[in-house]
Amino acid sequence: MIPILFSSISEGTVPTSFGIGHLTDIISSKVIEKRNAEYELSFTYAANGIHAEEILVDRFVLAKPNYTDDPQLFQIYEVTGTLNGRFEVKAEHVSYALSGKIITSGTAASCSAACLLLQGSAGNFTITTDKTVVADFKILEPSSVKSWFGGKQGSLLDVYGTGEWHYDNFTATLKLHRGQDRGFTLRYGLNLTELSQIINISNLATAVQGYYKDPDTGVVTLGTKISTGLTLNLAKERAIDFSGDVDPESATPIATQLDNLTNNYIANNQLDTAFKTITLDFVQEGGLSDRVDLCDTVHIYFEALGISAALKCIETEWDVINERYTKCTFGNSRVDITDSIQTIQKEVAEKPSTSMMEEAIKYMTDLITGNIKGYVINGHDTNGDGYPDENLIMDTNDITTATKVIRSNLGGIGFSTNGYDGPYTTCIGFAGIIADAITTGTLNANLIKAGVISDINGNSTIDMTSGVATLKNMKAKERFELVDENGVTRGFFKYEPLLGEPHLAVIDADTDIHAEMYGNANGGNFGINNPSGVRRGLLGVGSSGTGILYLYDNNSEIRATLLGTGWLELRGGGINIYNDNDERRVYTFITNDRGYLYLRDENNISRVQLYGDGGVVVCDANGDTAIDIDGSSGQVKPKGTQQVELYSGSLTNGMIFKEWGYNNYIIVGRVTNSGSLHTLYIPKAMITDTNQQFCFADESNWVTFSVKWELNADNEKELVLTFGGRSSSGLITAVYGSYT
Repeated sequence: MIPILFSSISEGTVPTSFGIGHLTDIISSKVIEKRNAEYELSFTYAANGIHAEEILVDRFVLAKPNYTDDPQLFQIYEVTGTLNGRFEVKAEHVSYALSGKIITSGTAASCSAACLLLQGSAGNFTITTDKTVVADFKILEPSSVKSWFGGKQGSLLDVYGTGEWHYDNFTATLKLHRGQDRGFTLRYGLNLTELSQIINISNLATAVQGYYKDPDTGVVTLGTKISTGLTLNLAKERAIDFSGDVDPESATPIATQLDNLTNNYIANNQLDTAFKTITLDFVQEGGLSDRVDLCDTVHIYFEALGISAALKCIETEWDVINERYTKCTFGNSRVDITDSIQTIQKEVAEKPSTSMMEEAIKYMTDLITGNIKGYVINGHDTNGDGYPDENLIMDTNDITTATKVIRSNLGGIGFSTNGYDGPYTTCIGFAGIIADAITTGTLNANLIKAGVISDINGNSTIDMTSGVATLKNMKAKERFELVDENGVTRGFFKYEPLLGEPHLAVIDADTDIHAEMYGNANGGNFGINNPSGVRRGLLGVGSSGTGILYLYDNNSEIRATLLGTGWLELRGGGINIYNDNDERRVYTFITNDRGYLYLRDENNISRVQLYGDGGVVVCDANGDTAIDIDGSSGQVKPKGTQQVELYSGSLTNGMIFKEWGYNNYIIVGRVTNSGSLHTLYIPKAMITDTNQQFCFADESNWVTFSVKWELNADNEKELVLTFGGRSSSGLITAVYGSYT
């Protein structure tokens, strides 16, 4: 095929026109494709060629890359200067554009779901797979879509194991096995012209040590160091950071997760086998019997080097002009997805407004109505009995060289891109329809058995294998239920049309409602019930619009109410306040319709007790009563025998107290005694006014001792002490100090 040049294309659509034109002045051209890696076109063009000045960077070339694939689009990224009347051009497969598609984050539980996740950020590209492996796939930060294909920890090839990418213009498919083993053998001197062998042991490891590093604390958790089963003269161990794959919130211990991840890593990476690659030139004529495509398995025999092996084709070099392979490399290559695009765009191209179904119809219509190639063989006789038994439509007129074949007989209609003998990946027969992909408008069915059901953009998926459903915008009419394995309802969400209220409930094994959430005119409400389904707590919105919490007792009576305004209301019971060591420091309650409050010190000793009848008890550090105020009588009882009560008599300008046990005295101020000695303490502020007088008196109000300030003849304040008793001698007055 002569490559075709295009100035621009529409993403997602392979052009059917001739664009700028065929590059008829091309001198040579080749396509190199590596397993899970490079896929590029290069060609040499005449400087005076008809389209020489139109071959520019960012334009596209459509070229045939191998025997079986359709012509592929390549984007030009380098045009060299002219030398000796010619220049070189390099272009990369259009799938490299996925390096410019950004995905920010996401998770998936299977390989198919992971592909759909990536496709959601891939613009008009399609990403699919035939692998059914179930495992957790995580994207935690913005990165390019193609970077997750392989070549790094946590990629599709890393998480889901062995696979081979196949690119068909705007479709990328991760296949379990892309190639085949056709039984083809290469022998030196027959069809093998040149061979070289390289053995690389850099991948080998004798053991793997997995670890997890906590992103907050930096603490490292080690898993078990697991052997790969390989023995070397010098041990070669490998440490792998699984921090991005470990879920610290999971019920599974981190150490167990690390061991599982380490075993998977060993299983999915060839750590015990040396990489062996064999590069060779051999003659291929294109027939199915001697053709080798990328990822095919071939049998190599080279007696001189003692090489006899069955190896996979991991790289091909295709002569675009002569349509044949010129070089193939066989072996077990590393997984390496290389991205040559250095600038990643942050904007995703808008999707076309036409639907997927309309696009599919247009695509197939263009293929069928625009077809000018192909060969129809009617009445082909498969067994040579003289009776035709099938019809064929092929891309050549020979069943031994044809790769695209439509075969129709009594068994059904089959579509193959692998030649007359298949395999036929799309079939229509008496057993039904078998196909890699089916595009349909309306599908009516009694039973659908599927792996993953998804919308075209991967926003909503249902994985029928794992049971995980991700629905971007789900709607349920009136009622949505969650049931267990026995079909018993364990939770529901419903809408009450008559009340206009949504209702969400969680149900136990006995069908009792344990928790429910509903709405009313005030707002949302959340109720908590006991095992019998009886309400014990309610969180909601009050009529004033503030939050409110109700707690109920065993008789369904409200015992506690917490209001959004800050008020706490209790009915019966009490309040305990504890310190950080769970030691009670404050205790308040109601008994006999009275309130009580206890305050405790750091040694858990009750120091203050307040009673609802007005009583107060103050205790010392030992818990002994220091002051006791009787709420009924008003009596104040200090510690020990020095108890004091309020006296009902009266004296001018003073408060009068009677000391129990010393009935001959009336006390103003604070009195202490030591033996027979009594000391009167008078607050300084209480004796600064001349109108104030403090005194001792007997029960008959005879003053025995008094203290007061008086003004003398010079208008100076004097402290007057008066001593007296019941004797006829009267009062004795003395002046003690004075000040103006």
